[in-house]
Amino acid sequence: MKRKHHPQQNYAGRSAVILFIGFALGTLYSCQKTNPLSEGTEAALNTDLEVHEVASLSAPISLLTDQTFQQGLSVLHPTGGAIQGTLQYPGATSAPQWKLAQWYSSSSLYGASATALPSGSYRFSDSNKAITIGPSTSADRDLIFAINGQNDFGNVYRTSSQPFPHLLVDQKIADPDGWLGTATPFIGSMNSLDFNVDAYLEYHTRNQKSGYNSSIHALQFSCVFLVQNLRSGNAGYGKSMYFSIMLFDDRYSLPGLAINSDIFSGQLIYDVGLAAFSSSGLVQGQWKTVNGNLLPKIKQALDEAWDRGFLLESQSYDDYKVSLFTMGFECSGLNIGTMKVRNLSLIAD
Repeated sequence: MKRKHHPQQNYAGRSAVILFIGFALGTLYSCQKTNPLSEGTEAALNTDLEVHEVASLSAPISLLTDQTFQQGLSVLHPTGGAIQGTLQYPGATSAPQWKLAQWYSSSSLYGASATALPSGSYRFSDSNKAITIGPSTSADRDLIFAINGQNDFGNVYRTSSQPFPHLLVDQKIADPDGWLGTATPFIGSMNSLDFNVDAYLEYHTRNQKSGYNSSIHALQFSCVFLVQNLRSGNAGYGKSMYFSIMLFDDRYSLPGLAINSDIFSGQLIYDVGLAAFSSSGLVQGQWKTVNGNLLPKIKQALDEAWDRGFLLESQSYDDYKVSLFTMGFECSGLNIGTMKVRNLSLIAD
């Protein structure tokens, strides 16, 4: 299925910079729209590319597995990214389907002892962060993230060139090495892509003091989807963009649309924000259900990428899949925060 053309739009997204949850990106991005397309790019956009017709799905399919984190997490080294080992509570029966990334933290959760909680869950912690997992019957289900930027930074604000700690879980979905592999449907074959997560901001404090700069100091929590060309033999095979839902940003009551270019990888970051799903932001001590059909939004993100000159090797939805899902905190300030999540699902139909 070829993309439908949408007129170029001007987005009134967040006026300041945003952070992005990704694979050790470690920087901040401008939230302003890029320059208009060149004549050469406009010509490329009008070029007919090879089209692959993809049949619609015959039945709904879950793109995520172990959505309640029953099998624990494989822990990645904070700098090198190698798997150090696992965090699993006593009820785990098989290898983890999720990885835990802790980029640029000054410590690692690998080797942390499991502290049993009255709820039945188990907390793995150090002085900079904590992860809580446990039985699906636990009052603390399904997963709790906690991060302490004040401690990790030694109570000294970072400069704009310094990296900052992340606390993320991610799951590879599609081929060549994702859990679902080649059974992952192409976006063009979907009628809908229904996403759900319940989020609970348990605690947050900014710890603001002299030296605070809102353009480089923040705490954010996002859900991020890697949209990737996985059409074998296509000239754009492997190229990708990020589709993101910013659930929490301590500088804004309700994160909105923000479109940015990653200056390191050259990938487009299309963040619809919580405002795409709710008229109000997260409130400490209250659950918020984030639910909706992502398919039209992801198609719009691809359209925007093509209009800006990204991913021009293929302008067909039939060549792209959601190949990776990532969720969690990144902290570039002295913030301390705790977020609970449950009822995570991503269903293609």
